[in-house]
Amino acid sequence: MRLGIVGGMLQGIESTYLARKAGFETLVIDRRPDAPALSLADECMVLDVVRHRTEARRALSDCDAVLPANENLETLTVLDRMLRDSETPLLFDLESYNVSRSKALSNQMMEDLNVPTPRPWPGCGFPAVVKPSGQSGSAGVVKVRNEGELERGLRRIEEMDEDAIVQEFVEGPNVSIEVIGDGNQATPMVLTEVVLDNAYDCKMVRCPIPEFNPEVADALQDHGCKIAENLALRGIMDLEAIIHNGAAKVLEFDARIPSQTPAAVLHATGINLVKVLFDALVEGVLNTTVPNHHGAAIYEHIIVDGEVMRSCGEGTFSQVKDPRLQAGLFGSDEMITDYAPGRESWHATIICAGDSPQEAWNKRQSCLEQIMEKNKITQYVDSVPEMER
Repeated sequence: MRLGIVGGMLQGIESTYLARKAGFETLVIDRRPDAPALSLADECMVLDVVRHRTEARRALSDCDAVLPANENLETLTVLDRMLRDSETPLLFDLESYNVSRSKALSNQMMEDLNVPTPRPWPGCGFPAVVKPSGQSGSAGVVKVRNEGELERGLRRIEEMDEDAIVQEFVEGPNVSIEVIGDGNQATPMVLTEVVLDNAYDCKMVRCPIPEFNPEVADALQDHGCKIAENLALRGIMDLEAIIHNGAAKVLEFDARIPSQTPAAVLHATGINLVKVLFDALVEGVLNTTVPNHHGAAIYEHIIVDGEVMRSCGEGTFSQVKDPRLQAGLFGSDEMITDYAPGRESWHATIICAGDSPQEAWNKRQSCLEQIMEKNKITQYVDSVPEMER
């Protein structure tokens, strides 16, 4: 099977990695010649699918399916139109994505479905969070503590040419779960913990979450399925939530292939979300049995610069150049990295797995120690969000 992946940044890295693990041959297309997923693919093309549609259609017609791995609306719309009446399935739901990319629309849907979310302004008071309606992840998000900071945050969103969403600031573990739908029914996948750096960007994923309340996990699975089935989702989405005072408050959902969490799920459970998605939309088989854990995994980004090693968010890791997959490096299970012996500056995504969360954590600790020892690193900086300081 041959999978076309359009987008070579973080989602492209994730999609290409999972596709390879599923045994697919991969074609990655990106308009940027330095997009990091290009070096992980069996075949790559530097091509703007919007400007060069005929060439893109010709290349993608040789694929058994196409998976968009980007959040560029023009590109996604072109792919949807290009493949809608073709024999090449598109593993993506543009209508659902258009709802999820608008926090105003998605928040209204969750309110209508009685999905618990952070309280809206002004009823929430301070501290609050100001975020752009049309961005995902941490882009443009700022915590505000008073009227002055709120006004500055609103101006910043206005400068981004976005509508502002203001909600209560909720503190607690950040969790995520994927849901896959075939247009008629949906099934939830595995809950993961998303650990943030000081810029509120994901630096680590843990699967499963140690000592997590099973009732909260069941509630999140129900919320995810309720949203997906209301969307008539024909694709994959992820749901992000904060666990606050023992209950989940859903921050957002995004109807596109996520980065980071699927690889952790794969190494913890053996479940490959790209394969599950392909089977649902191409083979017509969606397994609606909620998967059980049989292991544990930690997925983590680092950057090495001389004698200093830092944990880093996915945005910093995305600057990696020509990464490759290396098994067993420094005692890890695998790394996606541009490391080379003697190189002073390099990036890595470290994947460590075990039979239990503690075993995976111990392997991760040993891996970091080996990196420091063998590269003569004297300092390890592990940044955390302000709320954890």
